[in-house]
Amino acid sequence: MNYLTKSKFKLATECPAKLFYTDKSEYINNKIDNPFLEALADGGYQVGELAKYYYPNGHHVYALDYDEALEQTNKLLEQDEVTIYEAAVKHNNLFIRVDILIKRGLFIKIIEVKAKSIDNKLKSFLTKKEDKVLAKWEPYLFDVAFQRYVARSALI
Repeated sequence: MNYLTKSKFKLATECPAKLFYTDKSEYINNKIDNPFLEALADGGYQVGELAKYYYPNGHHVYALDYDEALEQTNKLLEQDEVTIYEAAVKHNNLFIRVDILIKRGLFIKIIEVKAKSIDNKLKSFLTKKEDKVLAKWEPYLFDVAFQRYVARSALI
């Protein structure tokens, strides 16, 4: 199945044409071998690992195959209380990997981990008129909104 994943959703919100070209082999992404981008990704992985210490004793879903990851996640979700790292969730053709998913009875909490700093003086993610989200925060909020939609649709 060709899922609309969190990554593809992000591409589509940046530029719909990117989504069209993303899985076409004739348009290979030259950024893959960029050492600078690899270093940034490593920093993101480190932040993700650090976040696990704030939510200990979780189960990591290591499977990369969609069906296998979904099966592992669903098996873990049979427990009344569980913390899952990289939980796989799908609803129809939408697919996400949740950085940290916490289930406590009927309560589900999703935690998105970002290697992004924030200014302590920032009081809102909205413009001064409070009518729009600040442009630099849109991708992060859209990301979490997409995950919330998929998780809520699939798990409730």
